[in-house]
Parts: sequence; structure tokens; C-alpha cells
Amino acid sequence: MKAITYTSATAYAEYAHHDLYKREALHNLPIGILNRCVKQEQEGGQTEPPPYFLTIKNGHESLLYLMMTPPYNMGVFGEPLNPSIKSAVECAIDYLLSEGVPLPGVIGEKSISELFATIWSEKTGESYKMAMDQRIYKLTKVKDDIQRPGEIRLATLNDLDVIKEWGYQFSFVTENPFTKEQAEEKSRQFIKEQSVYLWVVNDEPVSMARKARGTKNGISVNYVYTPSEHQRKGYATACVAELSDRLLKEGYSFCTLYTDLSNPTSNSIYQKIGYEPIGDSVVFQFDR
Repeated sequence: MKAITYTSATAYAEYAHHDLYKREALHNLPIGILNRCVKQEQEGGQTEPPPYFLTIKNGHESLLYLMMTPPYNMGVFGEPLNPSIKSAVECAIDYLLSEGVPLPGVIGEKSISELFATIWSEKTGESYKMAMDQRIYKLTKVKDDIQRPGEIRLATLNDLDVIKEWGYQFSFVTENPFTKEQAEEKSRQFIKEQSVYLWVVNDEPVSMARKARGTKNGISVNYVYTPSEHQRKGYATACVAELSDRLLKEGYSFCTLYTDLSNPTSNSIYQKIGYEPIGDSVVFQFDR
């Protein structure tokens, strides 16, 4: 087993894309993160601290791809049924510890993430807890019988106050809640890149969703939020259905999204739209 690090997102993408694209929909998260890092690198930007890229190889075979954009969790991706996957995870952890790389947590396919968290805990003495139990869904066609009361539109700077408040509230169902300053910064960014959409009824915004992490053939839908006063009225369903439909008509072959398995309502909503489960992903947080 050999650990190889990369300081260039572009170089890492050239190496990792081949394997990650073998399961493009399932690997929408690492592909999307990597594409964002490549774009930022090509535009001359650089985050501080910089992103971290690592591959574990056994001879000519690449077993594990790891990437982290601090302060977020380490993403760990590979083939869970590979008989050498445990050895690859052990090799990765030994290397990370030898380099003194601090990890807030890990995210990845369920069995690999659990394996990583267990071995990390054994080697470091750090405890770990599940921060989010997720399901990954894929959609190729929106069902025809979805009721869509209202209409969708792109958010503009005139909607900043709404988007930042909803984004702030949304973040508390994720593993990394925002500060209000971060919520405003992200809202401005999303509005500028024209990625966040509002569902509007009688000129009033009632729900939102965002397109994100485009790959060669697919794109993700995330940042889905409906304030409590507008819930249980079909607005989130309508918003996600309409946005997904638009993205498919733009030429994407599929849409993907992540759900929190502790929320049966959202999982039911997305399946009614036409999303089908393709895998599970788990986030574990480490506690020193």
C-alpha cells in the first residue's frame, strides 16, 4: 500500500476522475467538490488552509480517494466491496496521523465511513458520533402527476434577506451550522452565480432550492428549505420537482440529492417526485 498526496486540484482531478466517474451519480459529491477546487485553482484563487488530496494505491490499483476542504470533513471514497478496502483505510489513517493532519470528521459511503471512523478512534483514542445518516437519490424523469401550486423563479439580490434567513435556519439540520455572517456570504454567492431558486405563491416566496455540483452528465439539487408557516402545503415538492424538471430539460441526464434518513417526510417527498435511492452516506464527527 502506498499513500500519494497532491497539492494541485487539477492534477488530482486528472487522476481521480476516471474512477470516480465509473459511478458518477453516487460520487456526485467528490466530483463536484473536486470540480469546484479545480475551477478556483484555474481562476487563481486559493482557500486557506488549502484543500487536501490523497490517494491510496496497491500496485497499479487505486483503492481509496480522500479529499478535504478545511474546516469541513474528510471525504473518503472507494469501492466498499474491494477485499483490500480495510487495509487501504488503515494505510490512509496511518499516513494522515504521521503527517499530523487534523480531522473534524469523515463523510463517505456508509460502510467505508463507518470503517474509517472505527479505525481512527482505535488509533487516536478520539470518540466519534454520527452527525448525519443520509441517503443518496437519483432522478432521470419527474413524475407527471406532481401538483405545482405557484411558480419558480431565480432569486435576486432583492431576495437577500429571505435567502440568508432561510439559509441560516437550513444550516441547523446539517452537520455544520452557519453563523449569520456565513449565511449572508453564502446567500450573496448563490444569488451571484444564479444557483438558488424560490417557489412563489401570490408573489410571496414560500420555499427554496438550489442547483449545485454539476458533473459531466448530472447535477445535484440541495439547499431545500421551507419555513414552518409554509410547510405541509406541497411547496417543497413543487419547487424541487420544477427545478429538477428544468435541469433535465437543460440537458442533464440525471439529478441527484442527499436526504437525512431521520426525516421520513423529505424522503417520501423526493420519491413521489421520481427520485430513486442509489446508496447511503454517513457523516461522523470526531471528538478529541
